[in-house]
Amino acid sequence: MIDFFKKHGIPEVNDVDACVDALADEEARNDFPALFRTFSTAMDKALPKPEALQFARDLRQFSFISQVARNRYRDEKLSLRDASKKVRDIVDEFLVSQGVDPKIPPVPIFSEKFKLRIEQQESPRAQADELKSAISEHVDKHLEEDPELYERFSEKLEQLLREYHGNWNQLAKELAALLEEIRQGRRAEETFGLDPRTEVPFLGLLKKEVFGVKNLSELSQEQIDLLVQTTKDILESIKKEVAQVDFWNKIPAQRRLKGHIVSHLLTAFRDNSALFGKRMALGQKIIELAFHLYG
Repeated sequence: MIDFFKKHGIPEVNDVDACVDALADEEARNDFPALFRTFSTAMDKALPKPEALQFARDLRQFSFISQVARNRYRDEKLSLRDASKKVRDIVDEFLVSQGVDPKIPPVPIFSEKFKLRIEQQESPRAQADELKSAISEHVDKHLEEDPELYERFSEKLEQLLREYHGNWNQLAKELAALLEEIRQGRRAEETFGLDPRTEVPFLGLLKKEVFGVKNLSELSQEQIDLLVQTTKDILESIKKEVAQVDFWNKIPAQRRLKGHIVSHLLTAFRDNSALFGKRMALGQKIIELAFHLYG
């Protein structure tokens, strides 16, 4: 395990920050848990022999590195949930004394605790890494609830990582601003009387798939009016159908709804020749979105 960190340019494993920085690399985070598991298994077999206790300090140190990295990168591969009772007895009290409780998951990203945690990070790189991991996890978790919005957030995240690569101070500031954008979500946009969480995602999906734009400002008022009205019409059909008992277990009913949606799209956007070729795929995306929001 010491050689693992030396390979990543860390000569001293007491430098926790440097060790955790090394685990920013996903390949390193795949290799480290396997090594730690081998070490903790060996300790489990050797304990309670006195000779094993000389390695207890190393076990605590590597456990601490693992848990700090788990919280920073929100990567459950680094948790200690599979460690034996003997190992947990040695490391748990130490970890809690260091301010890291392995039983508590990473704090929610929109909480005051998370904001305070970021502010207390001494290293700008640690701030940037933790913000990046938190944003990535949140986007992945909520992508299916609002694909168009969260794809935009994902693209912006990648853009920031490219643009400010290595400039940790500025990257941390930009990621904090992006996190605030994500917290605001659809509330920062015109909703046209639609519910930001359960209805506007359909508007966003149609905007992207039918017109291929990111911003409504790229459309004419006539196109916007048509988009909004079509969204409302489709939502009326969806809500009526999904209210049926056991709708999501009735394949024929879902197919009928999809057929109705496709037919309505072709009528509403009859001047859009490109829509015809992807009509069935778009109908399926709308059904899937309805399932994630109403299913």
